[in-house]
Amino acid sequence: MAAGPLGRRTMKAQSAGRGFTLIELLVVIVVLAILMLIMLPVIQSAIQKTKQKTTMSDMGDLAKAIMGYVTDVGSAPTSPGGALESDSPLITELIQLQKLTISTRDHWGTPFRVWTGLDVGGTFGIDAAEVGTDDFVIQSLGRDGQDEGFSYDPSDSGNNYYIIQDISDFGRDLILWNGGWIHAPRASG
Repeated sequence: MAAGPLGRRTMKAQSAGRGFTLIELLVVIVVLAILMLIMLPVIQSAIQKTKQKTTMSDMGDLAKAIMGYVTDVGSAPTSPGGALESDSPLITELIQLQKLTISTRDHWGTPFRVWTGLDVGGTFGIDAAEVGTDDFVIQSLGRDGQDEGFSYDPSDSGNNYYIIQDISDFGRDLILWNGGWIHAPRASG
């Protein structure tokens, strides 16, 4: 430490041992803020991808439960004709027969939409002539909770599957028909 004319320490010597200056702290804060801005979209996308994958898994579990019911009974359970609520006859019938728990909502909090039996005809452009009493469709409205108006075209798989390019694509619908995806994200690879 440097001594001044009367043996006192100078201001320069005193401030050198006290820590960071205000400018240094502001620079660190600005750098951290920039890093957070860069990472935020990546974090949001990872969260939405997890919600989407878990929703797809839950839809697959519901489809397996309905397929098990069809195997045991010979036809699909009672159709809710849209929004699936926990007190829906479909849920009651599945639980009574199979003794399992079933998710009725996607991971964005919106009820699954389900059609069974002959109610499947006409939904998403599915030809009523191709539908029997054992058919079923399950739909998640995605992150935005809005029906995107999808119409199934078996000859145009490019229209049926989509690529996740940005956060808004997690708002796209997820749709299963008889346990097979007719509208979902395209597998990467």
